[in-house]
Amino acid sequence: MNLKTAVLLPVLNPDEKFLRLVEELYNLGFKIVAVNDGSIERCDELFKKAAAYADVIGYKENKGKGYALKRGFEYIGNNLSDEVDYIVTADSDGQHATEDIVRVANLTRKTDSIVLGMRDLSERIPIKSRIGNDLSKVVYTIVTGVFLKDNQSGLRGFPARLCMWFQDIPGNKYEFELNVLATAHKEGMKIYGIDIKTIYENNNKNTHFRPIKDTVRIQKSLWAYGLISALLYSLYTLIISVLVWFGIPHFFFWLIGIFIWITAMHAVLNVFSAGIRHRQKISAVYYITCSIKYFITTLILLLFYYMSWNMFLGGVLCLAVIMLLSYVFGLSGILGKV
Repeated sequence: MNLKTAVLLPVLNPDEKFLRLVEELYNLGFKIVAVNDGSIERCDELFKKAAAYADVIGYKENKGKGYALKRGFEYIGNNLSDEVDYIVTADSDGQHATEDIVRVANLTRKTDSIVLGMRDLSERIPIKSRIGNDLSKVVYTIVTGVFLKDNQSGLRGFPARLCMWFQDIPGNKYEFELNVLATAHKEGMKIYGIDIKTIYENNNKNTHFRPIKDTVRIQKSLWAYGLISALLYSLYTLIISVLVWFGIPHFFFWLIGIFIWITAMHAVLNVFSAGIRHRQKISAVYYITCSIKYFITTLILLLFYYMSWNMFLGGVLCLAVIMLLSYVFGLSGILGKV
């Protein structure tokens, strides 16, 4: 394995599995960076032993997996830029098989893109892992329009040129990894998927993931990525409500004009917020699907208007339709499949 590939390990209160993993990866020729995310003192000896094979960095207070990953990317970008071209992130608690880490590394080098290791979550997995995974799959598809069968896997590959890019992505805990994928999709980056083993040792009792608290944190972060669409939709329905309230004539033509304007604004705002900084082009298919959703909601609102039905209920129905269509488009793979 070329030394140009590094493995980044966020580590919290490790056991002997961590040390075995570091030794195996070292023997395979990887450059290894382990970030001690505020582990308890009894783990100090393990980190001292790991230092023979890896660059061990860290801090005394636990700050979260996202913070540890950012710290690791920053360290690699500032200190190992001449040694490392590609980075694989992996968990240090035995959830990722060494052979899968190698496969992700190889595909990352081959594609020069982001690679996501995806588990088969249809298998029997611990309940506290299934809760977050199932919910995030649905919400992620609605928000981004892209379906991922596993969007919480920590086994991923990245070109090292993205090291500083990670520093601008929000989140210091588990939500950070979802934010990375959502931002990459929003900015038009290509993501490749690869199947990996599903490993939950000891029924995943050693996980640091808190089912309720961390799931809520992840969901809040995901919905934030749909904020622009939600604001535009709210503005759209508000203007229509005002037109109805004041009885503006030629309502149909006003409605079509607003539909065209709001769709255009959706495109402009997305390009401005996501595409400019990294010179990424957002797929034209994305704008087509947005137009389809707004067009269908326009027809629904027209129906409610001419039938003299409650316009508020019409607005709620339109919101449900937009979410449903986003999910259907995601499952269909029309915006890209990973």
